[in-house]
Amino acid sequence: MGDLGEAVVPPRYEPDPGLRALARRLVALASAGVPARCGVWPGLADPGPWSSRPAEVTHAVARHFADGEAAALPRFNTSPSPLTRVYAAASRGRLDAIGPDMAAFPRDLASPLWWRVLDRVRGGPAPAERSVAADLLLRLGYQRHAAEVLGTSPFRGFTPGLAVRQLAVLHWSRPSSAEVEGLALAGARDEGLPAGDRHALALFVLVRNGRRGAATAVLDEAAALVARFPPDEPLAAQAHYRALAFVPFLRGDLAATWDLLDRAAASQRAARPRTALERLAHDDYAYPLHETIARTHLRTGAPAEAVAATDELVALDPNDHRTWALRGDALLAAGRLEEAVHAFDRGVALGGAGVARAAFHRAWALDQLGRHTESTASHHLWRQLEG
Repeated sequence: MGDLGEAVVPPRYEPDPGLRALARRLVALASAGVPARCGVWPGLADPGPWSSRPAEVTHAVARHFADGEAAALPRFNTSPSPLTRVYAAASRGRLDAIGPDMAAFPRDLASPLWWRVLDRVRGGPAPAERSVAADLLLRLGYQRHAAEVLGTSPFRGFTPGLAVRQLAVLHWSRPSSAEVEGLALAGARDEGLPAGDRHALALFVLVRNGRRGAATAVLDEAAALVARFPPDEPLAAQAHYRALAFVPFLRGDLAATWDLLDRAAASQRAARPRTALERLAHDDYAYPLHETIARTHLRTGAPAEAVAATDELVALDPNDHRTWALRGDALLAAGRLEEAVHAFDRGVALGGAGVARAAFHRAWALDQLGRHTESTASHHLWRQLEG
């Protein structure tokens, strides 16, 4: 019964939206006994055996910024949600560590690196460091501080060289996605901005519309702007082709979709990291590529190929909740329920923000397998975490 040999359709995991629901979940998480195993987010502790790649990147950025060596950092790709620190702190029962002021962070949780970063922020980062400082503050969940570093509170338009970070602050600070995408598209049209900034702004609009499945005139305009500025650097080219693949995908042209994803994969392979930092950046770009490949297989009715694609995610980052969520989804779609349960087990074991989703799907899979006592326990954990 562990392998049904056919696709199964589990219910969708849809947590209640809104700030009140978020507050309820944070309170519930604080008492659920599922602490995040990684200590980087709540206090910038050193990465350990449970740390994800985004956590390792964040710690590396913090260390180099604090040491005055921000210029040595390569460009990274992923932008963790500012809520990551909030969820991690809450999962450890520390609701006193979820506030919006970095200086008010509990001293017993903060590492020496935390205070070194804060001292550098308070001292006013050099102009060349402002982008790195803002990126780090966003990673740690301090959007207001990031806006202050960039001088964009209030926002008065994109600044050459800082547009990417300014967009990130807008994205994580304003409730209206349509407003932020409108500002980004206007920036992408602005011939006064450098080509790299215009490309990044258009790429944001393209990806946001693509993820919503919105084949609109806005998506087409963003794609046309992206195509005007093809990057030369391999990792940037990978992100470029991966984003453009949304256009044929939404039109149902799978051949063109896979052609663009193949070009993205070829660009990823062309990158040759030489240092530990470059390897970290290389993996940071590789993760969303293989995530996209797996999701494309899943959405086109090829669950076996989706499962195979998640092997790359497991190899890249077994400590990322997203790895086990997507692998579990692919295994469910392939009818491999026993293996799906094991994937969701891994998600639960990581603790923190991803536990509720993992417990929800784990409960359903166990019920399908006839393991009703375990299913009830997993369902109870999910309900507890929903508050």
